[in-house]
Formats: sequence, C-alpha cells, structure tokens
Amino acid sequence: MAPSGLRHHTEHRSITNPYRRKNASLSRVSISLPSDLLSKFDESMVKTGYTDRSKALQAAMHYLVDEYTWKSEDKADGAGAIVMLYNNHIYNQDKKSVHVQHKYADIISASIHLHLANDNCLETIMVKGSIKRIRDLAKQISENRGIKSLKVNFVSVV
Repeated sequence: MAPSGLRHHTEHRSITNPYRRKNASLSRVSISLPSDLLSKFDESMVKTGYTDRSKALQAAMHYLVDEYTWKSEDKADGAGAIVMLYNNHIYNQDKKSVHVQHKYADIISASIHLHLANDNCLETIMVKGSIKRIRDLAKQISENRGIKSLKVNFVSVV
C-alpha cells in the first residue's frame, strides 16, 4: 500500500533506463509537495544540469537508497570511491596505505595518487564488492595519523 498522499500506478512498457533491466515495468507516482519545496527542487534541478524532473527525482531517490544501504546493510554489494587527503610525511603514510590496501585487494579495482602542494597528497581508491569490506577498508585507512580528510562515495546497484 502506498503512503498517504502518494498514488501509485504501474505501467508495463519497455523503457530505456541504465538502472533497470530491459522491458522492466515503469511506475508512475503522484505526490503532494509544499510549493516552496517543489520550487527549490526545480531550481536545484536546473542548476545541476537536469532538464527532466523525472530524471532528477530518480537521481534523488538513488541517492536516498544508496545512503540507506551504506548505513544499514552489511551483506549487500556496491561500488564507490574512497577519497583521502593526507600529509605524506607523517608516519610514512604512503607505505601504511599500500600495506592496508594489499589486505583488501579483493575489493579494490584501482587507485590514483596525486601529489599536491607541500606534503599533501590526494588519493582515490575505487572499490566494488561487499559493503562491510568497503567500510572496514575506509575505517582502517582513517585510523592512520596524517589523514586530514577521508570520504566514501558509495553507490548501490538498483
């Protein structure tokens, strides 16, 4: 049953959507929103390059699903990037990072290292696999001294 204020109708037709299988059904929904929220959404949608409200809503829904999955699931799989900024000369961070990454070779697809000004380095580690393993990798890396910032960008496969 749909939440109050939400009508749900399923149409069966072929769609082109990279997130869904071919010939999957398309659901149409009708929602009630405060006008100021819709105005702000439309303004944000245009500023971020969306020309189609449906596509912008799909992206927002994927973001919500990804955030929920990242925070609450342990057994699901996904993909993403761990981006970290660190001081290269505090406790020999390069060697520590490589040592940790070798323990997680099963989920690491690639990494990019960029030397910045002074002793700072930016590193991006592309990962795919178990959410639990991705979380464990990020946690183990973040425990090293010299890490100034670490962010995980995660996407689930819906």
